[in-house]
Amino acid sequence: MKTQFIEANQTHDLRHRVLIPDHPVEALVYPGDDDAAAFHVGVFDDKERLVAIGSFYEEADNHFDGKKQYRLRGMASDPNLRLQGLGKAVLVFAEEELARRDADLLWCNARVIATGFYEKMGFHSVDSEFVIPKIGGHYKMGKVLQAK
Repeated sequence: MKTQFIEANQTHDLRHRVLIPDHPVEALVYPGDDDAAAFHVGVFDDKERLVAIGSFYEEADNHFDGKKQYRLRGMASDPNLRLQGLGKAVLVFAEEELARRDADLLWCNARVIATGFYEKMGFHSVDSEFVIPKIGGHYKMGKVLQAK
């Protein structure tokens, strides 16, 4: 497995197949995808297929105290390759980049079914469950980042 930066449009296939299969193609482009402070991470298998993604945006949320916050959106991995450390690889790579950018907090709106994964990665829930229409239940979760 190889983890590296990717372009925003490379995230679209997994975003569509895994996260929002019943949404229109326009929904695959997230606000901020092309912002200068945003970056996208991909994990490639030994056949150079993109098998996991995550997108990171400089965006603050008032539920958290961080001075330089980043938001994780669109975290997805190939459903046939789950539980193989792909999501962890995305986050470890991203946290190294966030340390270089002096970010002090990473947050996300985590799907209910993914909260256990995020908790294992050091995230904590800060509010009660909420529903994103047509997607389902979520928790707002954040992780204080260690300075390098």
